[in-house]
Amino acid sequence: MRIAWPLLLLCGCTQGSAIVPNRIVSNNPCIDAVLAEVADPDSIGAISSYSKDAESRSAPLVWAERYPAIGSDAEELIAARPRLVLSGAYASSGTNVALARAGIKVRSFGVPATLADSERQVKDIADAIGRGPQGTALAQRMARATTPVEDGRSAIIWTSGGFVAGKGTIQDEMLSRAGFRNASTTYGLKQWDILPLESLVRQPPDVIFMPSTAKGDDARSLALRRRVLAHLRGRTHIVSFPEHLLNCGGPSVIEAMRVFRSARSS
Repeated sequence: MRIAWPLLLLCGCTQGSAIVPNRIVSNNPCIDAVLAEVADPDSIGAISSYSKDAESRSAPLVWAERYPAIGSDAEELIAARPRLVLSGAYASSGTNVALARAGIKVRSFGVPATLADSERQVKDIADAIGRGPQGTALAQRMARATTPVEDGRSAIIWTSGGFVAGKGTIQDEMLSRAGFRNASTTYGLKQWDILPLESLVRQPPDVIFMPSTAKGDDARSLALRRRVLAHLRGRTHIVSFPEHLLNCGGPSVIEAMRVFRSARSS
């Protein structure tokens, strides 16, 4: 799983089991994460199947297990008879047209470009489901979690497959708010780019944030990287983090900032 959150907002997923009619349906895992924090649990009819997977979810798994999953197919969504569908901004326009013709209300939400955008989006999602005060409270928690601090050390977020969060990403903004200087520009990387292990070993930053777990080929790559980077101990601090914290903005920002800031005392 990598560069997840710009991609995850674009789609829904596979079908789930019995869905209670006249409830809110989300086929987007980033929206699911907000719903887990602000929605009345009984108001939700179905969620994205991404939220059922430990690697791709942003909402808590225990919360996700309470609901059936649904995809982005118009027929499936219409059959669910929801009172509101929440989707990513790049959901099929044909699907949205079909839903509108069926008299189903749809609200679409894009990929937030900044932390401020993410806070606004949280409030917009909450407003859309009639939970404005809860959305405001969550946005305020996010703002407190991202209050800027000073550190000055260089750092990178080195995700599965060697992808690095570069300048212009929300991950970069979180690093900066946690007091770190994103070292991605040292290697000439773009917003999301691959950093070879050899380049990192030749010129390591002060702190490297790496996934705590991975699957398949990514797991083997992660194990190799950890063995090689063990030789940098004393020069570079390696910090493990759950990679799903980078899938979306919203409430994931709060926990991600805890990981980043915990490294400042290490």
